Amino acid sequence: MEKKISLFMLIGFLFAIPCSFFFPSIIVESEFFGKLFLDILKFIVPFVIFISISFSIASFSTNTKLKKMVPMTLILYVLSTTLAITFSLLISSQINFPVNPDLVSELNFDSSNKLNIQESIEPLGLDLLNLPRLIIDGNPLAIMIFAICCGILIKLVNNKKTIEVLSFLNDSILSSIMYFMWLAPIAIFSLFGNLLIGMDYKIIFLLLKFSLTAITIFISYFLFCYGSIVLFVLKENFYEFIKRIKNALFFAFVSSSSAATIPLTLKTAESNLNINKQISNFVIPIGATVNMDGSAIYLGLSAVFISNIIGLNLSYNEYLLILVTATIGSIGAAGVPSVALVMMTVVFTSVGIPIEAISIIIGVDRILDMFRTSLNVAGDLLITKIVNKFV
Repeated sequence: MEKKISLFMLIGFLFAIPCSFFFPSIIVESEFFGKLFLDILKFIVPFVIFISISFSIASFSTNTKLKKMVPMTLILYVLSTTLAITFSLLISSQINFPVNPDLVSELNFDSSNKLNIQESIEPLGLDLLNLPRLIIDGNPLAIMIFAICCGILIKLVNNKKTIEVLSFLNDSILSSIMYFMWLAPIAIFSLFGNLLIGMDYKIIFLLLKFSLTAITIFISYFLFCYGSIVLFVLKENFYEFIKRIKNALFFAFVSSSSAATIPLTLKTAESNLNINKQISNFVIPIGATVNMDGSAIYLGLSAVFISNIIGLNLSYNEYLLILVTATIGSIGAAGVPSVALVMMTVVFTSVGIPIEAISIIIGVDRILDMFRTSLNVAGDLLITKIVNKFV
């Protein structure tokens, strides 16, 4: 079933290209379906996060393994994000993006609109005193914390019937979503087609070097960093690993949402990577909430690119500040709409880049979002595989 869905998703993706040029009215009329499909998935995601994490903790076979899994997962995700932003800064700092006076004057920067670091980080904060409201609002980080607490409580009580109910709900939701995924090809046709119609090609050509550099870094990080980990840590064939996760990566690419991809990522981990359900149910929802390797790379490159074209020279201390704020921001920004732009505000203001500069790259943000989301999902699956091996 998964192979057929994957094939139809690819057909929908390719079919959207000619239709966007020759039959744009059909694409525009179908826009509501693509948005509705993602809205339904995003509505389900909080339940998936809560049930999968709480079930994973409550049903874990031994306390020893559980105590090992939780810190290992969190440490690996922080290390992964730090490695990604470091990789991005090392490469982007060696690339010369020339100063563009015309573009700078056209944007009419106003330094009085700058935010200080404390003000820019405020939207990313998680107010634990308002945890119930955040849970109702569907904040993934709040739901994750609540699910961990519930899972621990159920495990301490050791009520087998409750665990069986959670297991039934977990299996039922994932099975239902897999049938729902038959609608994905139409949604992909709608989403990608409308993206092509809405493109500002003038901006894309202006930012071609930036876009190609970003895509090259995404692919290089995936091949070299993830490839090395698969070969030397997991001691597996990297090509086989890619084949097994390609469906999840493709859906993440088109949907540009790690959260919406959670159900397919869980299915991929269990069916294709043979990962223990208890581990995948815990690690993957947390990864979709806090792990953003692709976003970290994008933030580092964006900061260097903008600073170059506006003639701002970054010091080593400012590179370090970008690394720290991008890492913290990627963890704290879970559930915030337009998360990359919010995180970018944090990073830019921390090194003195005017926040108006975001408007320079916003034209290609949607395209690059597809690549960075795929990398985020690949990182989630890779870390899940590592935890599965060593727990």
